[in-house]
Order: sequence, then structure tokens, then C-alpha cells
Amino acid sequence: MDFYLLSLIVGGGLLLLSLVGGHDADAPGGEHPETGDLASWFSLRSVVSFAAFFGLAGTVAGLLGLGGAGRLVMALVTGLAVGAFTSFAFRLARTRGEVSSGAGRLTGRTGKVLVPPAPGRPGKVAVTVAGQIEHALARSADPLRAGDSIIVLGVRGGVLDVGAWDGRDS
Repeated sequence: MDFYLLSLIVGGGLLLLSLVGGHDADAPGGEHPETGDLASWFSLRSVVSFAAFFGLAGTVAGLLGLGGAGRLVMALVTGLAVGAFTSFAFRLARTRGEVSSGAGRLTGRTGKVLVPPAPGRPGKVAVTVAGQIEHALARSADPLRAGDSIIVLGVRGGVLDVGAWDGRDS
């Protein structure tokens, strides 16, 4: 089997699964590498996009009669362009608050403070969702200490807004 076809099948299959079944493969709690970091360009989304379109371009180039270096160049240029565009688009959407990395599903959940937030510095909280403990960055207007109960009020820029929780419904 041709390497380009294998890349198309694996990358395309993963891309199709992420589109059909949902895709939440970013770091838990919205923790992402800084924009200037090289690692910020290598999210699972961008790597899968690269593999799918690298394979597609290489396969099409082979069908068009290109061989060797021409086929490789076409596959690399296409894969890198699509992977970079995917990374850029999701980073842009994340900075605008349009992609919350699944943190929005935490709104209304309760949890515990692991690292208390301070003015100008987020803390860290643990929230249980579907039997799994999610750790996330959080900020709060309430004075909180490690071990305090919290409720998630919302999400801004991938950081949870939390408040002190006394365990009572309002």
C-alpha cells in the first residue's frame, strides 16, 4: 500500500470521526500553549488535518502522473498549508472565546479549589463531570482557599469563573 494512501485513510478517517463524533482533544480546562510557542502549532486537530491532506494531495498527485519529488512537494505543501490554517483558525477562534475546549459544559457544576486564585492570577479547581475529575484554571471575585467548595458560573477565554459554594440551592 502506498504511504500517501495510508496517510489519507488514517488522517481522513480520524478527521471524519472528529467531525461526526465531536472533537474535544485540546488540553483539559482550556490550558493551551502560548501563541508564540512552537508547540501551539501542533494540536491534534492540525496534525490530523496535515495527515489527511498530505495523503490526499500525494494520492491525487500520483493519479495525475507525478512521481518522486514532485509528488512529495505537492503533498507537503498541501498538508502544511491545511495544517497551519487549521491551527491558526482554531487559535483565532479560541482567543475570541468562540471555542471553549469543552469548558462550557462545566457551567453549573460544583467542585473544589486546588490552588486558590489571586487577583491577576488564576487558580486551579477540580470539577467532577460524568464520573471524571476535570482540572481547570479558574478565577473568582470571592476569597477562596484550597479545599473550598465552588460552583462554576461561566467561562471566559478558557478560564472558569467560579464562586464560593455553600452547597445550598438558591
